[in-house]
Amino acid sequence: MNRVVNIGRLKVGGSNPVRIKAMLKTPIEDTKRLIREAKRLEKEGAEALRVAVKQRADAGIVRILSQHISVPLVADIHFDYRIALEAIKEGFPGIRLNPLNISRKKEVKEIIRAAKDNGVSIRVGVNSGGFRKNFSSPCVMAKAMVREAKKYIRYLEREKFFDTMVSFKGSDINTTIQANRIFSAKETYPLHLGITATGPFLEAVVKSAIGQGILLKEGIGSVMRVSLTAPSFWEVRVAKSILQSLDLRRFGPEIISCPTCSRCEVDLIKIVSRFKRELEKTKLNKPLRIAIMGCVVNGPGEACQADIGAAFGKSKAVIFRKDKIIRRSTESRVIGDLLEEIKRLNQLTG
Repeated sequence: MNRVVNIGRLKVGGSNPVRIKAMLKTPIEDTKRLIREAKRLEKEGAEALRVAVKQRADAGIVRILSQHISVPLVADIHFDYRIALEAIKEGFPGIRLNPLNISRKKEVKEIIRAAKDNGVSIRVGVNSGGFRKNFSSPCVMAKAMVREAKKYIRYLEREKFFDTMVSFKGSDINTTIQANRIFSAKETYPLHLGITATGPFLEAVVKSAIGQGILLKEGIGSVMRVSLTAPSFWEVRVAKSILQSLDLRRFGPEIISCPTCSRCEVDLIKIVSRFKRELEKTKLNKPLRIAIMGCVVNGPGEACQADIGAAFGKSKAVIFRKDKIIRRSTESRVIGDLLEEIKRLNQLTG
């Protein structure tokens, strides 16, 4: 088991659940919109927020944002160690340092001293894009990333600093997986997972799910951030979906539905889409498994194995609660009937 590191009041690592981190995308100078984004991400389920602090004058944003949100903030620092010192001074409970652009021992030592004095944790973050060279294979690049991180960590340790998290991110899934595997085999620092520069939305979701999913399934990773070229709230939603799909955390209802085929005699795509919208309106956060199936082959089995499920045959549906039939419905009524039964089950189970 890896060690526990705090980001403010948030505990990362050890037996704690895998945490979800998001990154603010609004420019710091657009304060009103930045606050709206931060509040939205907290509402979506982000447990820590990272913000790019590009210059010392930006560090004061932590005081402004902290008046509107309760999740801890992490300052993302590059190039100038004085920005890190200012971020710590202003009250950031966590900072991210890049060993590839803040590496002078004298400067790092100043940051360590300030972090110790203020109870600030440090993430040592190595990205493949930080290297200005090509590597012969993902394995060679992964080893180079781990080498840079370990060199940095050993210096932190010599200065008696251990409140450290580490990340290895590449746009290549294989590089990212190998780097995290190599590091976790011998080190106990909590790992922050992510695939970076993932590309367009669909490709990015697939890469994130595969790369982070493999590592999480192997028990590697204490905190995760999904990176998408998309509005930031999608990153939190995808992270929650990955964790729930792996049964590592439960955030709310899960809808199971079939892909449809020529046996399906109802417009299941439309039914599932409408049902999801209506279910979201209920604000139900209980981790129920809800099946909506379109034919008689696997439909009854999936429906009766769910907490609540509907299985169609022609335009008629049978609604199950666990393995018992509780009512019959139709294509036009099934959404309302399912919601009614879900509400009843929610009341029964408290």
